[in-house]
Amino acid sequence: MAGITNIATADEINPLRDEIRECFSEQGMQRFVSPAPFGSDNKESDYSSPEERQYRFECKNIKIAIAGSDRRVGVTTTAMNLMCWIKNHGGTSCYVEANVSKHLAHIVQLFQPAQKGNAYVIEEHDLYFTSEINQDYNFIVIDCGILGEKLLPETFANADIRVLCGSAMPYELPVFYRAIQRCKDVETQPLALCVPKNIRPYMKTMDSNLLFVDSSHDLFDGSINTNIHLRLLEKYYDVDGT
Repeated sequence: MAGITNIATADEINPLRDEIRECFSEQGMQRFVSPAPFGSDNKESDYSSPEERQYRFECKNIKIAIAGSDRRVGVTTTAMNLMCWIKNHGGTSCYVEANVSKHLAHIVQLFQPAQKGNAYVIEEHDLYFTSEINQDYNFIVIDCGILGEKLLPETFANADIRVLCGSAMPYELPVFYRAIQRCKDVETQPLALCVPKNIRPYMKTMDSNLLFVDSSHDLFDGSINTNIHLRLLEKYYDVDGT
């Protein structure tokens, strides 16, 4: 019964009703709530979690290129989530589509956003079909689409941060491995999406630097995968207030 505190124990009707009423109150039954440890109080912690913390970014127009080893490995979602995470945690960012998938066209058609210069603005996020951006940002997140079998795209090769997305279905692993090998001459962070824990040790043999990413079903989720985003941006931020 550990953790259960809403317990009515009275033997008589009226006291029992009072206890039931307390159980259903906003605070619940307080009688069985364990006291706080000595030296603590009920105030919120002075230290926010990484998901809530604000950061100070003093960089300008750092290009983050995100590509995928194949179709449907989460490139656009990863790029959008990173853009949103940066904005939600103290920075400025935009998204640039640099591929032929036309995902952004579908997004614009669905949301019917306002246009500001070359940007389409959705939930205060600037989305571009072109590299000709309206203003400076801390980070420009570039969706490069599929990496391809030949030379690395210039937008990917010339970026400040390069991210390669892949997945772990058996038929996808050889494709992901070959993509990792094509990037071996340029510093690239491989990300594996939706990987079962029992497969992760095997995937680490493909690249010991591989990171595992939680699945996201919201393009504009600015809180997911905080630990991954902090790793990607570690050279560019300080904790706000330090």
